Amino acid sequence: QRLEWVGDAVLCLYARDWIYTKYPKLHVSEMVILEASIVCNETLAYVNVLNGLQRYLNHRDPSLPPRITEFECSMGPSGRGLWATDPPKSISDMIEAIFGAVHVDGGHIPGQNAVSYVMKPILDALVSALASSNIDEMKNKAQNMMHPKQFVHELAGGIIHVKAWKEESFALRKRNCPIWRNTCWGVGEKEGNGSIGLIESFGIDLVGISETSSHVARNRACAIAMEVFAQNNDLIEKLRAISLLLRQKDDIAEDEVENENENENEDGAEVMVE
Repeated sequence: QRLEWVGDAVLCLYARDWIYTKYPKLHVSEMVILEASIVCNETLAYVNVLNGLQRYLNHRDPSLPPRITEFECSMGPSGRGLWATDPPKSISDMIEAIFGAVHVDGGHIPGQNAVSYVMKPILDALVSALASSNIDEMKNKAQNMMHPKQFVHELAGGIIHVKAWKEESFALRKRNCPIWRNTCWGVGEKEGNGSIGLIESFGIDLVGISETSSHVARNRACAIAMEVFAQNNDLIEKLRAISLLLRQKDDIAEDEVENENENENEDGAEVMVE
């Protein structure tokens, strides 16, 4: 854990230096998105499995082997991408611990070289994905790499909310909300043992996504919201306008209540004077 703590800083420093040097025309907001793509748990777990390091994890947790196997399968041809995975954090921590060990043993330069070597497949993929001679197009590609949860938090915050539910609780409290179960629509089941990622807006339940873990359910729900907004460019602005109108309506209602209270207090004072 101590080496992983150091390795986290080693990785972040390398990622920021690489992005800053490689893409001098990107704004900080786009640089932050690229950094998150490099240092997130899903990416580090993928690098771990890519190099077969998960086989050398020393642990006493019987739940880890099936979770690691599930993550390995999700990285196959039939997988749905990194955001639809739930890797054990321990295999992500292994990568950072290796970077920390090299840094502690050899110093700054060897530590940075270790990150460059191990993360090369990820960095090459980023370069390929961002390839463009048009800076605006490159910035747009960088924006599209935003983690779905980050998108919901930063761009759709206050408009769209995503929450993970245990399915048995969801079935009791959200009986009429439709759920997508990979291949068909359904509803929550009281005997269900999975998780539901619920998308809601202005207190209205829109759709639920069924998954085996709360992490994946939340990520997939955020990804669906992100895709809907990507295909309807003016939707965010329309919802923001609705949000503004609702807030103005609430403010007017509060002012009316305050005025009524003031009038009542004045009437009461006049009665006492009389």
